[in-house]
Formats: sequence, structure tokens, C-alpha cells
Amino acid sequence: MTSHAFDTPSSDPAPPYFPVARHKLIVMSLATLSTYQLYWFYRNFEMMAARKKENGSTFWRALFAPITAQGLFAQVRLDARSRFITVGWSAGGLAVIYFVLNIACFLSYPWWLLALASVFAVLPVHATAQAVNAIEAPKASPNDVYSAWNVVAIVVGIALTIAGIYATRQVDLLFQQLESQL
Repeated sequence: MTSHAFDTPSSDPAPPYFPVARHKLIVMSLATLSTYQLYWFYRNFEMMAARKKENGSTFWRALFAPITAQGLFAQVRLDARSRFITVGWSAGGLAVIYFVLNIACFLSYPWWLLALASVFAVLPVHATAQAVNAIEAPKASPNDVYSAWNVVAIVVGIALTIAGIYATRQVDLLFQQLESQL
């Protein structure tokens, strides 16, 4: 497992799931057009593989998160229930919602914006993973501070999102004008 600035010291137990504050997950996901979610999946798949001593490709699992999410969601649910944490969500149900919201990125303006809501399908799993972390590694860093790189990603991401919204709207208007002229 690779070392990260927010990892806990070696004397304390490492959290079983990627620790990140809810607000940071939401802000980074929305500002980066859901790219941060891929990082969230990558880190969780990486930590899960290290615990299970698996040799699967965490990169590919994360890249195809809309398809592989159910596996991670089911593992978080199982881990939580084994620690007597109440879980009020279905791994399969959230995975389907996550998949559908991600597919929305292929729709035309303004419907592609629905894809940004995919982070909200991840939040119940995230909250449950953080509850497991609180039991297993109560002293672990909550990863609730925005680094300089996070701020740069937010600023650039918001600029690209605004440009994308503007560009897709303009293309939509252009096609409407062409249709009306025919």
C-alpha cells in the first residue's frame, strides 16, 4: 500500500477504508466532475485488496467504478454488519443508482448534469465506511483539510464545469437553430 500524507502513524491501526470528510468528498466530487470519486474508489479498493491480500488491479476496478461499485459497497456493508453497525441501504440498489447516474453523462444538455449527483449514491456507503473506521482506527486522521492541490483542483474543476455547461448549451442552441431553418 502506498503512503499518503493523511495516513495514520504506524503505531496506530490504519483505518480499513479511505478516510475523507463527507464535505470534502462532496465538494471534490462536484468540483472535479466526479473524478475525485474515482480516487475514492481507488483508495478503497486498494485498502480492501491489502487487507484481503488480493492481487486484483485496483486501478481498473476504480476506473470502471460504475460497474464494480457493487463489490465495494457489499464489502462495506458486510464489514459494518459484522461490527453490529446498522446498515439501512442495499449494496445492489445503490450500485444500480450509481451506475444510472454515471450513464447520465452521455445525455445531452441539461440532462448530463445528473451525472454530478452520483456522489450522493456514494454517501451512504461512505458514512458506513467511516463508522467502521471510527471503530477500527478511532485516532485516524479524518482527512477534512483541503490541500493546495485540492484547492487547485476545485478552482480548475469549477472553471471547466462552467465552460462545459456553457459549451454544451451553445451547441444545443446551435442545433435548435439549424433544425428551425430546415
